[in-house]
Amino acid sequence: MTRLAAPEPKLAASDFKLESIDLYITSRCNRRCSYCFLPDTYFDRIQHMTPATVAAIVGWASGAATEITVLGGEPALHPSFASIVCDTAAALLRVRTVTNGSRQFRAALPAVRHALSRVAVSLDAPSADVVDRLRGRGAFADAVATVDELRAAAVPFDLNCTVLADTVDTVPDMLAYAEASGAGRLNMHWFSPVGRGALHAADQSVPAADWRRKVLDVVAAYRPSRQSFTVDCQVAFDFPVPGADRGVCAVRDGTNLQFLPSGAVFACGMLLEDEALAAYRWQDGTLVRRAGDTELARTTSPCEGCPLRPSDGGHRPICIYNRLATV
Repeated sequence: MTRLAAPEPKLAASDFKLESIDLYITSRCNRRCSYCFLPDTYFDRIQHMTPATVAAIVGWASGAATEITVLGGEPALHPSFASIVCDTAAALLRVRTVTNGSRQFRAALPAVRHALSRVAVSLDAPSADVVDRLRGRGAFADAVATVDELRAAAVPFDLNCTVLADTVDTVPDMLAYAEASGAGRLNMHWFSPVGRGALHAADQSVPAADWRRKVLDVVAAYRPSRQSFTVDCQVAFDFPVPGADRGVCAVRDGTNLQFLPSGAVFACGMLLEDEALAAYRWQDGTLVRRAGDTELARTTSPCEGCPLRPSDGGHRPICIYNRLATV
């Protein structure tokens, strides 16, 4: 007699230490940035997370996570973007979204302005020439127009900046630009060569030594002129700076989950290029753990650095959630 495999146990949000969850509600995007951490296959198969699925995930997370981040692609390209944001906010959760500043987002802003707790606008340099070369014609103008409308609507906003080899020398200018824009935070990322970035922009990673000298040291020395502005920068490597190595690991700690339209659910946002690594799956209205060689199998204690990134000049890579912030 054939023995049926035991069903995977269903997981509750209380089984994690969730601070937030990320919902990738659509794979559509109006940009094809060469350094995106999502893969070509993600964008090639147009997928939308249904509003019913969003509501089910929000219901599952309520009482555990306090914030939902709505992402894409470009989230405003989801045909139900506005209703998803408003319905999620009605569940008494903070709703944050990340946008490249698309005209579709600006068109939706009047309908969602009161439902959004914060908006993060992706802007990687303070120059139209640089940004348009990296993201496509009109990318800088889109971002600036969106920032202007967010400021006019009194919606709190941040700027997200991925630092590349081509932009690392503009970091001081970017700090000043972000503060002058009225942003509450500049969120700076080290470019990880994953997804499209691994295929189309592998040479854009900033070496560890340059990251320390041209980014971390500059951020550590920066003193904002207004108290309402902070800089939050990925440490990236095990440098001896505040917050550099506390053994943080998004996978082991279970502080954040990333839900994709396909049903794949990750604990680490840098692994989304390979759905076979997803530790979990959302199916039939619940979360189940996947067996096999997933991200959970690759992250063991004690922490010896991120197992999915190589060392650089003897410097050990650490989790993206190790951050250096101005105070």
